[in-house]
Amino acid sequence: MLDLSLVKRLYAINKFHGSKPEEINYLKQKFGQIPQVLEEFYLKAGNTDRLNHGQDTWIMPKDYKKYTWLEDFIEGIVLLNENQGNCQAYIRNEDLSLPDPPVYVWYGYGGNEEPQSCTRSLSEFIIAASAYEAAFTLEYNPEDFYYVSSEDYSEFESRFNKYPFKLTNWISYDIEITFYNNDPYNLIAALYCESAEDDGSQLIYGAVNEEAYNKLEKALEGICEPF
Repeated sequence: MLDLSLVKRLYAINKFHGSKPEEINYLKQKFGQIPQVLEEFYLKAGNTDRLNHGQDTWIMPKDYKKYTWLEDFIEGIVLLNENQGNCQAYIRNEDLSLPDPPVYVWYGYGGNEEPQSCTRSLSEFIIAASAYEAAFTLEYNPEDFYYVSSEDYSEFESRFNKYPFKLTNWISYDIEITFYNNDPYNLIAALYCESAEDDGSQLIYGAVNEEAYNKLEKALEGICEPF
């Protein structure tokens, strides 16, 4: 069963709104089938507008009747569209029969057309991508990007709890995005790019409430600086 409790907490959602059955059926007819976990996500949260207040745009069943580009280039079901359309996360057609398939990133608009691995499973992608998008919208945040050096990274990790999910190759071919907190109501997204010259991680962070934000800021003292 797909657990959306973290998503609900970070977005301060009182109630999810699911896709309509006819919207899901339209997608099933179009692709022949959809993964079990994807149908569960759509039924629970497919029409929850709050989820699209982040940096990028979730593609839901109703969008397939609005956007023709979704079927022009990508051979699969698109899940998330980068805010400038530079890449898309998707499930490949050959994986649609799997209950919880892997998710890939496509950079076909002038980039490498070979799919890049994003998460090992769809359920991991839904939670990790939701957390990443939430990091941009949390009410309490520094309104800037911060940086932790590779030398301070072990100390950084010792001060926070690391979530068991991550994103790879999202927004860049060689990026890894991991997630941390020290309170249920705060979050850090740490972006590490292997090809970056500074060999550190960029931090996007914030909290749902002031208490959780102050707790996070205190733990970051001495190990991060403005990017």
